[in-house]
Amino acid sequence: MPMKRRKFNVTNATPVLPFPKVRVEWIDILSDSGWASDKEFDKMKLSFPVNEGWLYNKDRYAIKLFASYDKDEDGSFTFGDRTMIPLSVVKKIQKI
Repeated sequence: MPMKRRKFNVTNATPVLPFPKVRVEWIDILSDSGWASDKEFDKMKLSFPVNEGWLYNKDRYAIKLFASYDKDEDGSFTFGDRTMIPLSVVKKIQKI
C-alpha cells in the first residue's frame, strides 16, 4: 500500500505585531577564572554580541527584546527568548 503524503499549509502571512523588529549591537564583558600570563591577559578583549528580535520596550536605562512569541486567541501575546540589555553598553540599534 503506498504511503499517503501529508500536505502542510504554509503561508507567508505574518501576524501583525505592534513591535518593531531590530538588530542591536552591544558590548559585553569577558571574564576568565583561570591563571594567565601578562601576555595572555593583554590579549583579552571585550565581546561584541549582536541580538535580533522585536523591541518590546526602551527606556533611559535599558532595552527589552524578544525573539519568539505566541499570539493567544484573545489577541494577547506571550513572549519567549527575552533579553534585557543596559542602554549604556548598546552601540547601535537598527530597524530591520
